[in-house]
Amino acid sequence: MQQTESITIDAPTADVWPLIGSIDGWQSWLTGISNVELLSDEIGPGAEFGYTFRGRAVTATVDRYEEGRIMAIASTESSYDFGESMELEPLGDQTWATFTMGFEPTTWWAKAGSALLTPLKDRMLGKPLRKELATLKGVVEGE
Repeated sequence: MQQTESITIDAPTADVWPLIGSIDGWQSWLTGISNVELLSDEIGPGAEFGYTFRGRAVTATVDRYEEGRIMAIASTESSYDFGESMELEPLGDQTWATFTMGFEPTTWWAKAGSALLTPLKDRMLGKPLRKELATLKGVVEGE
């Protein structure tokens, strides 16, 4: 199950990227994230980091990374593979930000449960993504 949402931010990509490409900036716009810590020497493809999400410890790996443009992470928690990506596209003095989140069940019982949740996809993924993007926009634009 995957969902993608986008928003225009009234700031150049160079002003948005520090909140995306550096894990230190995540706590300023991602709800429920705390204790973010880089476990590798530097950020980039294959780098590992840990964080707490809504009270649960998570370890993730940078899946894709293009400086100033893309940050994608992946993790496996319980019976699901999770992935998130943020892509930035310059639009002159603005930035088009696209946030994608998805999860794939890895066990038969999780697959059955996931099929039942498909009608709730927008509520489970779309609404939170739109909220996070709005928060990012507000932080960057100084609102």
